[in-house]
Amino acid sequence: CGASKPVRRVLGMEAEGEKKGRRRRCSAVGKDVAADLNGRIPLYKSDWLTTDGRHCRRSGVFKIASASLFSYISSILPAIVIGNILDDQTDGQLGLPEVLISTGGMGVVWALVGGQPLCIIGVTMPVAIFTSVCYKLAEALDAPFLPWLGWVCIFSGLMHIALAIFGAVRFVNKTTAFSCEIFGFFISVTYIWDALVALLDPIITGKDLDFDGTYPPGTNDTVAYDELYKTQQRGAAFTNLALAGGTYVLCMAFHRAQRWRLFTPGVRVLLADYAAALSLGVLTALSYIPVVDDAIGDKRLDVPDDNGLNPSFDRSWPVDLSAGAEDPAAELIVESASNATAAALEEPLVLEAWQIAASILPALMLTALFFFDHNVSSKLAQDPKFHLQKPSAYHWDFSVLGLEVLLVGLFGVPPGNGLIPQAPLHTRALATVELQERASGSGHKETFHSVVETRWSNLIQSTAVLCSVFALPAIAVIPQGCLDGVFLFLGMAGFDGNELWERMWLMITQPSLRARELRFMGADTRYSRVQLYTAIQLAFVVLVFVLAKLPYIAVAFPLLIAVLIPCRIYWLPRLFTPAELDALDPPEPPPDSAREPEPMSPRAEPARPSPWPDGAAEGGGLDLGGSSTLSEAHQAL
Repeated sequence: CGASKPVRRVLGMEAEGEKKGRRRRCSAVGKDVAADLNGRIPLYKSDWLTTDGRHCRRSGVFKIASASLFSYISSILPAIVIGNILDDQTDGQLGLPEVLISTGGMGVVWALVGGQPLCIIGVTMPVAIFTSVCYKLAEALDAPFLPWLGWVCIFSGLMHIALAIFGAVRFVNKTTAFSCEIFGFFISVTYIWDALVALLDPIITGKDLDFDGTYPPGTNDTVAYDELYKTQQRGAAFTNLALAGGTYVLCMAFHRAQRWRLFTPGVRVLLADYAAALSLGVLTALSYIPVVDDAIGDKRLDVPDDNGLNPSFDRSWPVDLSAGAEDPAAELIVESASNATAAALEEPLVLEAWQIAASILPALMLTALFFFDHNVSSKLAQDPKFHLQKPSAYHWDFSVLGLEVLLVGLFGVPPGNGLIPQAPLHTRALATVELQERASGSGHKETFHSVVETRWSNLIQSTAVLCSVFALPAIAVIPQGCLDGVFLFLGMAGFDGNELWERMWLMITQPSLRARELRFMGADTRYSRVQLYTAIQLAFVVLVFVLAKLPYIAVAFPLLIAVLIPCRIYWLPRLFTPAELDALDPPEPPPDSAREPEPMSPRAEPARPSPWPDGAAEGGGLDLGGSSTLSEAHQAL
């Protein structure tokens, strides 16, 4: 009777209740993945053949076309920057071809078999940071980089699949607006920061202005030549700054074209749908005006000269991952090394078994990053404000992502996951957007309905990214400044709908002008509590941003992102009351209510202005009920 459960099981003494409990636990393994498949497989045909779940309408086809072009531009331009960063950080072992093949290939697979096709997949800036740190770690371990990175991806992919099978992805429901707003804000700040650094560094610090090439024949005064070169490069930097500003302003203007009074509603919708493409085309064309072209010089996108599915250096696509495999980049390392160190590098690095085991730790970090980054991007793409009709599939999606991460490790390309802000912007591009005037008359609020839930837009843009390896000379005509302008646009567009962004501006807004209709300015929340909550979120943004920029330590920044969830669950309730948290970080509505479109009123009546300043409501949190006279305000007080 005192035997342990395993012994009683072997001896046949296991109680009936213990047998049922064990069968229940076994059947629970993989049930979430199966539930996702049961919810999405019946809808798979409609993902291809319909635009509204029942019919294929012409307006939906136009939406698919515009969303595909927008998503292609918002994917290809960051991929070019990330490819150049990886080429520099990995000494040419990874570059633009690998980034394009990873982004395009993973996107095609995702569009075909992913549960939620609205989520855009690609190599992100956090992944570029992580891969650069892995390169430094491989150097410290004397491990060949590409085979070692391959094992990192393999172990991480297996961890992804295990987390999905055992139902750990259900913890994505613990990711509230508190964490999503912080991470979305961090991604937008990263886009803006990188664009501003690229634009202002040559002007402020003189970076990359010095001449380091071979002087033309017959150059006698090298000092004068150096000064002339600096002047030309500084002029190119200012020209690119002007092009970036023009691209950003035009993108934002077209993006908000539906607020115009010019043209017809159909034309305004067309301009908004093709905002990035039109802006990029117009400014690129202007850059070929002779005077502007001379000022830009060679400051256009830096892409490889070779076209086709060729790696960044001479190697085969599949990487040998076996223990004892030699470094495929051995010759590249010797060629790029100085003569003093070339002799020491004649013996190629060999992958050893202990180095394979050591790759488990960075694989765990990559899994933590993707667990948060991918699920947050997928969650933002399925935000209740879009009123999607089809169910989510978080567990199945994470297992598909794990399989893709495992496969890219076999081919020596960087892994990708859900993109922010591209994923929610893709859903927005597929939605019908209407503007509703705020109750206070302080501006307009965007409402969304009739999202075209399709796989075509993701498949088209991913295929276009993959085929871009054959059209690199065409991409090279874009000025660097236009690329930075699109980065600024993506960063600023990512702030749309982020309440952290809105509350940050409210902190420096005149109290009597604060928008009274905002949810977190209700009667149950004092504004001092709103300020504290906003300050905590901004502090997390700064910590994550700084940690992501530190060498070596940057590999641990996914852990700080993952800490946001327990901080919200266990720490914030000690600082705020339940009523305050419900107002600042409300729980998501039930799925049924989330999918019901909000009724649109043709004209919103402006609220009567109250003479009672907002600052009075800050102190005691009083609702004056829209009193229109001072005596009524005193009665309410």
